[in-house]
Amino acid sequence: MKNRLKLMVALVLALTLSGGVYAYTFSTASGTINIAEPTGDIATSNATETELACEDILIPVADTVIFRPDAAGDETNISSQYPATGEHWDKVYEETSDGDSTYIASNNSTWEEDLYDITDHSTQTAGGTINYVKVYMVSRSTANATQTNAYIHIKTNGEEYNESTENTTISYTPYWYQWDDNPQTSQAWTWDEIDALQIGVGLRRPVLDQSTLCTQVYTEVAFEAPPLSGDVPTGDLFVVYPHADYSGDLAVKVYLANTGNLTKAYQSLNMELYLEGSVEAGEAPDYQLLTLENGVAAFTLIDGGSDNHTLFVTGGDYTLTSREISEWEEGWTVTPELYFEVTQR
Repeated sequence: MKNRLKLMVALVLALTLSGGVYAYTFSTASGTINIAEPTGDIATSNATETELACEDILIPVADTVIFRPDAAGDETNISSQYPATGEHWDKVYEETSDGDSTYIASNNSTWEEDLYDITDHSTQTAGGTINYVKVYMVSRSTANATQTNAYIHIKTNGEEYNESTENTTISYTPYWYQWDDNPQTSQAWTWDEIDALQIGVGLRRPVLDQSTLCTQVYTEVAFEAPPLSGDVPTGDLFVVYPHADYSGDLAVKVYLANTGNLTKAYQSLNMELYLEGSVEAGEAPDYQLLTLENGVAAFTLIDGGSDNHTLFVTGGDYTLTSREISEWEEGWTVTPELYFEVTQR
């Protein structure tokens, strides 16, 4: 994921002129008139020694995502729910615990279990390496438990696992269990396994003639992946050196040369380019926007002169196509190839 890609630069120096005599090519109604070829450079340009740290876009960051029940799983064996209408999974899927407003419950002397399907992950939200899976239940009992009466229950790759057996109190309390690796494979979790995971609980009565209630179940997945969006790297790119004897105007253009490869990694890419001493530097905004859509940014330098003019990336933003790099199309890159052109205006 940490491909080190160098910023590729192509420079085009057009119209070399000399001796203070500057020539033009222009069109008339009858044809093109060519003036004598120039022999000196009106300007030169060079890439700066620094490079944009575009590879930093791929550096993974730690993040978490929550998945909640969205359908019944392979077991719906817990004997009671409140309200009585609807399904068990919709009594425990809320984002914020609603207490006794909705719950599942058991007053049975033996264990009863529910399992729930969860929403699939989106590569817009999550991706990369999974560090752990943590399943939560928010439960209570109608009297203080004198025996274990609740546990977290999952099913992965066809196998069921029960963990974190608890003695609940009369107040709703969150309980959780964490699996760093998939217990069935003893390997790091995969996103396919997350999408197929079923989460749930096991309940039984806490004491004779009392009930154990569960009002919320969800899972937290911790992972590391590049951020979906952020600010583009900033820095200087090129320096334009007009010839001291040239007093005319210069047109400077910067082209995005590898748009096709960039769109395999980026949903959007906006680079704010600033050319010091240009006409555009005195306007508001003082930059030209180079994007995947327009592909070019143009500047004007007035009256030539010997002053040097540096082109900078001063800001901008990007959004990746997804956070799961392995799903990007072959040939992707996060590094713009910029084609730089200086011509007589």
